[in-house]
Amino acid sequence: MKAAVINAFGDTDQIEIVDIPRPAPQPDEVLVRVRAAAVNPKDTFIRKGYLKKYTGSDFPMLSGFDFAGEVAEVGAEAEAPAVGTAVYGMLDGWEGKTCAEYMAVKAHQLAVMPAELSFEEAAALPLVCSTALQALRDQAGIKPGQTVCINGAAGGVGSAAVRIAKILGAEVTGIASAGNHDFLRDLGADHCVDYNVEDITASEHRFDIFFDVFGNQPFDHVKPILKPKGVWVSTVLQSHVFKSVEATKDSPGKKAQLVIVAAHRGDLDQIRAWVEAGQLKPVIHATYPLEGIRDAHAQQETKHTRGKLVIRID
Repeated sequence: MKAAVINAFGDTDQIEIVDIPRPAPQPDEVLVRVRAAAVNPKDTFIRKGYLKKYTGSDFPMLSGFDFAGEVAEVGAEAEAPAVGTAVYGMLDGWEGKTCAEYMAVKAHQLAVMPAELSFEEAAALPLVCSTALQALRDQAGIKPGQTVCINGAAGGVGSAAVRIAKILGAEVTGIASAGNHDFLRDLGADHCVDYNVEDITASEHRFDIFFDVFGNQPFDHVKPILKPKGVWVSTVLQSHVFKSVEATKDSPGKKAQLVIVAAHRGDLDQIRAWVEAGQLKPVIHATYPLEGIRDAHAQQETKHTRGKLVIRID
């Protein structure tokens, strides 16, 4: 079968499409015929070696964490949809493998796919929506009527967070370049801030939740614009984030949190329900064939991607 692999840490030329054996599922796994996958910042960080503390250095590495496809085989102990069912999901941890024609995954990492979506559309949802949901619900404890600011609101996780925060009843401010403000308003953002014009941390704004998706607004900078019990949430695995989380873990006031997304079938089911209710839809910047995955990685590294980059696997 065809699969994208990383041969060494480095630039996009380290990605190669190769033929490898089709995996056999373990008793608690499901074999999926992958029809579409996606590229996330996580994939480029892994390729560059930024996360080698977590990934190790055993090459070649498979790539990709989002997927949509069909159940091809169900392990004897796996509780999963029947063979032939259209499913979507995401991988836990740091070992990618979704940019391949087949992959074996744990049953909790997938759920029935929203029926009205294409495979490409479905593959754009799992990681970004799960990250946004777990950041806002689990780390920040979002409540209806709260004020939420999303830094990096036009990207994959950011655009999902705008929509999910609105679904959960928040008043949302999105930080993005001016050219993305109409896009954010279409998603439901109540207010938009152009980072080229306004420094949000020097403003009169006050927020219950500040979700730093982009990773350039540390807790110490944001703390003055948090309400007395406000929560700052980050997605980045950097020392200043760990220090802020540790320093505020017992604080009765402002807190710093880190979201490390995990696969949960219940969250995938919730995402599907929102899609089917017309409350949530995928945002796709571009779709590439598997052979174009280097171009997808290059686009992701521009840091100017609106929504998701999807990989079509024929």
